[in-house]
Order: sequence, then structure tokens, then C-alpha cells
Amino acid sequence: MSSRSLALSFTLAALAITPAALHAQNPNPLADRFTVSAAFGGLSGAANLNDAGTADWRLGWAGSLDANYWILSRLGLRIGGTWAQDSLRSGAITGRGKFNKFAYDADVVLRYPLTAGASTIVPYVVGGAGAISVHQLESDSTWTKFAGNFGAGVEYRFGRVGVRAEGRDYVYKFDRYGFDKTQHDVAWQGGVTVSF
Repeated sequence: MSSRSLALSFTLAALAITPAALHAQNPNPLADRFTVSAAFGGLSGAANLNDAGTADWRLGWAGSLDANYWILSRLGLRIGGTWAQDSLRSGAITGRGKFNKFAYDADVVLRYPLTAGASTIVPYVVGGAGAISVHQLESDSTWTKFAGNFGAGVEYRFGRVGVRAEGRDYVYKFDRYGFDKTQHDVAWQGGVTVSF
């Protein structure tokens, strides 16, 4: 065997084991074990804190990081954290009516991949439980409550990288400042995903 044909053989072998070639050889686009994502978007309080409607939430923002471990191709476990900020318009609160909200949760994710040519569209639902810490800005007031959450989203994947849109409702008891109501913080976000 000549050195030229030997070099060609090694080059072809190297190309055959590149990540793109490995991905192309995988008939299941969701054969990954882990997906990490970052997202940013808005936060809306779904209801007023009092029946008179004088304590209402203003539009805020939310950012999140999460990691999924896929037990099966359609079933996964997610851990995540969300930092959000919104404000409450009410005369019942002294100081600034602006709040930081930190949610940390563990969730179950069910997804259903739909192949579209070289890409994959992945609608999913998510739900779980954790806690939320609420801090009023410019005060020493921080409190933590149990919080449940549920939502849905869609991911559009091209290979290992994707983009997603998701909406989630964080549900907890807001029982401070003279209020006593079940709070719904709805976060709607867009972001990027990386799977491996």
C-alpha cells in the first residue's frame, strides 16, 4: 500500500468519526442524555392580590437556566432556576413595590418529537414542584414558599443545538402585607438549548 493511499485511508477514517458524521449515523435525533438551556422573557401576575383590583401586578421580566436528564427519549427530569422581577401597584405596601422572585424546582418533562427534514420539532409539557423566594427591593424582607409549576413549550432542533419557546405558571401562596391569595406568576420565555 502506497503512502498516498494510506494517508487517504486515514483521512477517510477521521472524517467518518467526526461529530457530524456520528450525528448523521444516528437515526434517532433525540438519543441525547442531557439538555441544558438558557431563556429570557416576560413575567405576568395572572390575578390581582385583592378582590377590589387595587393591588395588581405590572409586567416584569424572567430569566432561567435548567438542565434535563432524559430517562427515555420522551421522558425526562429537569432541575432549574428562574430569576424574575415584577412590581405590585398597591397602597398597602410600604417602600418600593418592586420584587425579585427566585424559583428553584425539579420537574418531569414529557416530549413528543416530530421530524421535519433535517430538523426536529419537539412539543412538550412540564410540571413539578420546588420553592420560590420573594424579596422586596430596598428592604430586608425576603420570604420563601412552596411552589408548584406547570407549563408547555416547543423546541426546534437542528442537530444538537435548538431554540425553544415556553410558558410556565408558578403557583404559590402570597400571604404577606395583608394579602392572602394563591399567586400565579406566568413566565413566558424564549431561549437556546444544547443537547449531548
